[in-house]
Amino acid sequence: MSESQLWVLFVFSGVFGLVIGSFLNVCIFRLPRNCMSIVKPRSRCPKCLTWIAWYDNLPVFSWVALGGKCRHCKNPISIRYTLVELLTGALFLYAGWRMVWFSPSHQLAGGLIYDLRGDAFVRFALEAWFVSAMIVCTFIDLEFRIIPDEVSLSGIVIGLASAVAFPFLSGQDFVVGPREQTVFHLDSNHAIAGLPGGPHVAALLASLAGATLGAGAIYAVGILGKILFRKRVQAAGEEEAMGLGDVKFMAMVGAVLGWRGVLLTFLIACLWGSVFGIGKLIVKRRMGYVPFGPFLAIGALTMLFVPELVNRGIRAYMQFNHDLLERFVR
Repeated sequence: MSESQLWVLFVFSGVFGLVIGSFLNVCIFRLPRNCMSIVKPRSRCPKCLTWIAWYDNLPVFSWVALGGKCRHCKNPISIRYTLVELLTGALFLYAGWRMVWFSPSHQLAGGLIYDLRGDAFVRFALEAWFVSAMIVCTFIDLEFRIIPDEVSLSGIVIGLASAVAFPFLSGQDFVVGPREQTVFHLDSNHAIAGLPGGPHVAALLASLAGATLGAGAIYAVGILGKILFRKRVQAAGEEEAMGLGDVKFMAMVGAVLGWRGVLLTFLIACLWGSVFGIGKLIVKRRMGYVPFGPFLAIGALTMLFVPELVNRGIRAYMQFNHDLLERFVR
C-alpha cells in the first residue's frame, strides 16, 4: 500500500467511524427503552416525532447545518449525538492508524510501501467492534445505570469465537506446564505443544480464563462492597454495590483482553473512578451514585490500544518503590 493509498485508508476509517457512531446513537436510545428495533423504523425527532430525512441524518454535518435544532419543531438536538459520532470516528481513525503502524513496510524506489495483510484487517474489525461496544455501554450506563445484555452477552460470544478463529489476536503468554520451559507466546505461527488444536485451543482457554476472572473479580468486589457499605448503597437507592451488568461487562472484556488485560482494566478503572469520586465529593460535598461502567470502558480501551504504556507505567512504579526501599534500608 502506497502513501496515497494510506491516506485513503485513514480517511475511510474515520468516516466509517462517524457512520457507525450514528448507528450507535440509535442503539443508545433504543436498547434501554425496548421501544423498537435498532434496525427499523428509521430515526425521528424525539420531541415532535417527525421522521428525519436522510440529508438531516448525516453524522456531525447535519447537526452543524441545522444549528443543533430539529428542522421541523426547532427544539434543540442533544449534543450527545454529535459527541458519540466524533468519539467513534476518532477511535476508529486511531485503530486504522494502528493497523498500518503495526504492519510490515518496505522501502522501495517509489517510497515506503506498507504490506497490509489479512491479519491487520481482522484486528481492525475486532477493535472497531470493541470500541463500539464500549461506547454503547458507557452512554447507556451514564443515563440508565444499566449495561444492556444485548451488548455484553453477545460480546462474550464474539470474544471467545474470535479467540478460536484468530488466535494471533490474543497476544497472550499462556502457561501449560513448568514455568521454566512451557511459556508460549500466542500468534498465528506458534502451536502449543501437548494441546490438540495448537494455538486455537490455547487462545480459547486464555479467553475463557479472562472472561471467568473478569466476571468473578467484579462479582466478588460487589459482594464485599455490599457488606462493607450497605448503608451507603441503600442511601444511593441501589440494591447492589456492583450490578450484574458490570459482571457480564467484565466477562466480555476478559474474553477479548485475556486475564492480564482484564485485571489491569479493573485497576485502571478503580484509579480513575477514585479520582472522579474524590473530585465529586470535594465539589458537591456528597458522593452519591457513581456509575462504574464508563470507568471500566476507559480501562478496557486503554488496555486495547496502549498496553505497552501501562506496562511501562507499572515498571516505573515498581522501580520507584524498589529505589525508595533501598534508600530506607541503607
